[in-house]
Amino acid sequence: MTQIPASLLHAVHLYVCDHWDDEALVFRDTRLSYGGLIRYATAFADQLAEHGVRGGDKVAVLMPPRPEAIISLLGCWLVGATWLGINPRYQRREQQQILGDCDAKLLLSISQMGARDYRADLDAHAASSPVRVLRTLDRFGDGDMASPRSTSEAMYRWNERLAAFKPEAYPAVIIYTSGSTGAPKGALISHAGLAFRSHTLHTDRFNIERSRQMIDLPVNHIGALASGIGVALVSGGVMVLSEQFDPGFTLKMIQEERLDVLSGVPAMLARLVDHPDFDQTDLRGLKAVNWGAGPINEAVLDRLLVATTAVFSQQYGMTESNGPISYTPPTRDKEILLNTTGRPDPRLAFRVVDEAGHARDQGEEGEVQVKIPYPFMGYLNQAEASTDAFTADGYLHTGDLAKIRSDGYLVFCGRSKDMYKSGGFNVYPREIEIVLENHPNIVAAAIIGVDDAQWGQVGYAFIELSEDMSFDEIKQWCRDQIADYKVPKHFKRLDTMPRTTVDKIDRVQLAQMAQVQG
Repeated sequence: MTQIPASLLHAVHLYVCDHWDDEALVFRDTRLSYGGLIRYATAFADQLAEHGVRGGDKVAVLMPPRPEAIISLLGCWLVGATWLGINPRYQRREQQQILGDCDAKLLLSISQMGARDYRADLDAHAASSPVRVLRTLDRFGDGDMASPRSTSEAMYRWNERLAAFKPEAYPAVIIYTSGSTGAPKGALISHAGLAFRSHTLHTDRFNIERSRQMIDLPVNHIGALASGIGVALVSGGVMVLSEQFDPGFTLKMIQEERLDVLSGVPAMLARLVDHPDFDQTDLRGLKAVNWGAGPINEAVLDRLLVATTAVFSQQYGMTESNGPISYTPPTRDKEILLNTTGRPDPRLAFRVVDEAGHARDQGEEGEVQVKIPYPFMGYLNQAEASTDAFTADGYLHTGDLAKIRSDGYLVFCGRSKDMYKSGGFNVYPREIEIVLENHPNIVAAAIIGVDDAQWGQVGYAFIELSEDMSFDEIKQWCRDQIADYKVPKHFKRLDTMPRTTVDKIDRVQLAQMAQVQG
C-alpha cells in the first residue's frame, strides 16, 4: 500500500477484495482469514446496532489480545462508534472510573483470564450503571458475541456499512492515561491519525509486506493499536495473538509461526533472553527487532545481535502523538541503539525548546514539541487540558526533555513531569498517592520512579502513618485497587515528609533518599 488510507477499515478493505482467504490472525488453535474477520466484524456491528449503539457512542472493551478484541475494533467502526480499551489488569475501581467518564453504551469483556475472574466486576458494572454488558468465555466463539455472517451476507453488509462510514465524524479510539491529578484522561485518537501512524510505521521503517508478528501488549496501548494491529492491517499482515507476554511462548512462536518482527518493551526483551529456551531457539528467521518505552540493556542487546541477523530499531513517542515521534532507521549499530532514540520522524514538525519556548541549539537540552499532520483530538470531557496540551502555534507539549546530536539523532534526557515507565507502562505517581492516602492509617504518601534492571523503573513509596501497619498490608491495599504494575516495589516510612519552602513535598530530596537506600 503506497497511499495513506483514510482509516484502518479502508486499509482492510483493500485486502478483503483480493485476499479474502489470506490469513489474518492466529490464536491458539483458531486461524482467521481476512474474510473470516469480516464475517465476525459485520455480525458484531449488527449486534451493536441491535443494542442501540449509534455513531459517536462509546463501546468499552475489557479484553487481552484475543480475536474478539480485533473483531470489536472493526465492528465498532462499522457502526461509527468509538472503541476504547480497558486494561484487564485494572481493578474494579479503575474500570468504573473509565466507564463513568466515557459514558460507555456497551461493555464487551472476557469473563475470566487465567486466575482472574471478572464476573463479580461485570455484575457490579451492570447493576450500578446503564452500560450493557456482553461477556465472552475462554474458548473463542463462546459467549455473547454474535455468530459470524455467511460470506455473501458479510460482504454485502461490509460494503454497505463502509459506504456510509465517515471517518472524520468521530474518534476511532479513546486511550486512557492517568494525569497529574490521579484521574484518568481519555485521549481521543482520530481515524486519520491512527491510519497515518500505522501506515508510516510500516512503510518508513521495515516495510515488510504481510509481516508476521506477535501481539501481546494490552490492546488499549498505543503500541498495540498502531505498531502492532495497525501495521498488520495496513500491510495485510498476520497477527499471532497472546493474552499476555510469555517469553517461552514467544520463542516457540518465532519458530512455529515464522515471525518476521519481534516487538516489545525492554523488560520483555530482557525476560526473553534470560529464558532457558533462548539459546536453543533459532532466531535467524527474524527480519526486524524493535522496542519502545525506554532504553535497552546493553547485555540484552548483545545477545539479540548475536542470535539474529535482523535489523534493529527503537522508538520514542506517546499516546497523544499517535505513537512514535522518533525512531531508529533500521540498524545494527550498538552506539546508536544504546545512546539515542533514533531520528525525529521527517513527516512531523519537530523542535526542542527552553522554558520560554525558544529553540535550543544543537546539543542543548530542552522540551520536545511536535506538530503532527493528524493530531490527537484532545481529552474527553477535559477542555482545559486539551487546550493546554498544545502551544499557541499548534505544537504538542510532550513534557519530555531531549537534545539533538550533531548527526541528527535524538538523545532522551528525562521527563519534566513526574510520570515514569514501568515495564513499558506509564505510571502516574499522583494516582497511586491518592489510593494510598485513602487508607485511614496513611497520613501522606509520595511516589517517585527509580531505576530497575528488570522493569526499567519502579515505584518507590514514602509514607507517613498515623498507626503502625506492615508494608505487606500497604501493598495489598494497593493491589486491591490498582493494576499490579502500578503497585510500588519499595516502601519507606517517614516521620515527616521533606518539604520545600512553599510547603510542597520535596521530591528531589526523596529521590536522593531512594538512591541512598538502594
